Amino acid sequence: MKTKTYTLANGVTVVSNSREGDGFTVAVTVKVGHINEPKLGIASVYEKILMLQNPNVQTVYGGTITSYLTGGTTKEEAFQKLGELANLINNPVLSPELLNEAVTDIIRHTRDRNVLPRRQLKLLYKHTAFNGHQIWDTEAYIQSLLSISIEDLQNLHDTYYTGKNLVVSFSGRAKEDVVLAQIRQIFESVPAGEEQKAGLPVYTGGYAVLQGSEPAFNRVLIGWDVTTLSNVAEANVLMSMLSGRLDRSFVDSGIDATTEVKIAGYYGCRTLRVAAECAANFEMNRLLDVICRNISRLKNELASERRMEASRNVAMTEKLFKFGDPEAAAVEVAWQILRHGEMYDVADRITATWQVSARDVQDIAREIFSKPFTCVLYGREPYYGKEELEEKMK
Repeated sequence: MKTKTYTLANGVTVVSNSREGDGFTVAVTVKVGHINEPKLGIASVYEKILMLQNPNVQTVYGGTITSYLTGGTTKEEAFQKLGELANLINNPVLSPELLNEAVTDIIRHTRDRNVLPRRQLKLLYKHTAFNGHQIWDTEAYIQSLLSISIEDLQNLHDTYYTGKNLVVSFSGRAKEDVVLAQIRQIFESVPAGEEQKAGLPVYTGGYAVLQGSEPAFNRVLIGWDVTTLSNVAEANVLMSMLSGRLDRSFVDSGIDATTEVKIAGYYGCRTLRVAAECAANFEMNRLLDVICRNISRLKNELASERRMEASRNVAMTEKLFKFGDPEAAAVEVAWQILRHGEMYDVADRITATWQVSARDVQDIAREIFSKPFTCVLYGREPYYGKEELEEKMK
């Protein structure tokens, strides 16, 4: 994947992400999300209004950004959708009827999902990790949605949907100069505006329990802040190794558990998050024991060369798969440009992955897993407290 960056006269950043294979996607990413919205929920309402007018455009949310994806079976189809989206950005239709429809739909969706334990646990994890235990208040959110006015939406548009806050990234096989000319023609009339800065929250970590009257399952989310991590190739191999070991350890322990090891993004920050879930008839502490044992092992033992080879292969394959998807690639490119000011070279990352050693994995494990962690639990008692978990993961 070769990435090149251009800046239009009005400040719009255009990123070319040339790649082989089928599929072509253009992502329009705006530097506004929940963390920097002037009124709680207004970013979602604005996004919903745009989607009501153009349902063929997909959205991806990132806390500090929102990406609108326009893909198609052909470049012509993708650019037709892109032109329609650009027209909405230039001339938004912000009517009371659309505002009411958007707010009503978001409230219904919020209340429907609010009763789901996995949804509640995810929110609890996010706010425990980054907001210092300021637990999400659903009703306060709904009341804020109901207070949003047309003037509020217009102010949001005029502030954030401007050239200096937009990244247009395209991913797929295409003649770069032709695509760039089309994007310039479509977006050259967007007002430049003023670049907006999004303040990122401070990672705090912590421990919390989601109470349930009769939990049908046990679930744990535990994670560590990796927002500023620089040696990413080592971390990718570490995650592949941890994922494989957890799956094997749960089988060996006689626990029918589902696991996930991933980078979880919240409000522009990122954590390395481990999720594990099993039926309620297993003790929660059995889940935690397996996770802690494997974390401790990564910090204290060097992996065998056979394990290293398998983990490197998985890490490389996952990276190739991600950037083989034009939609995922287009969003990742925009996020990196807005968050870090540049896009890393995927080929360099893959090359670096092959060079990761067992000592590298141990070093990065000690770096990540020695930081304050975030742990949230849902299920039946008993379960370990924060200090007990810290001791078990030494």
